Amino acid sequence: MYLKKTPLILFSSLVLISCVNNLETQAISCSSNAPLNELAWLHNIKISFEQSTDAAKKQIIQYRYKNETVFLIDPCFNCPDNLITVYSCSGEKICEFGGIAGINTCPDFHEKATNKTIIWEN
Repeated sequence: MYLKKTPLILFSSLVLISCVNNLETQAISCSSNAPLNELAWLHNIKISFEQSTDAAKKQIIQYRYKNETVFLIDPCFNCPDNLITVYSCSGEKICEFGGIAGINTCPDFHEKATNKTIIWEN
């Protein structure tokens, strides 16, 4: 009986530990005062914008949206038919809007997004 329960207990413990560590890491990253340096995925976007030979103005803007920190990535500020993407702190795509097709997967973004902070622009 003891041998049958050991793998189940071990597996359950590992799952719980990994979930706690993941939540702690995400919380620390999202409360950062320097997200461009501490979030690797966001840092990579900034570097690609800096290395771009495209003359279009680009922006990375931090907001609070639905009780979480999010980042709006605008690769061509004020360009017609530009597709803007909003990411969570972990780098997961939350929504996007604009583009030729007029996509808008978060129609309430402009009404509910608060604490706008431009954290990078060229």
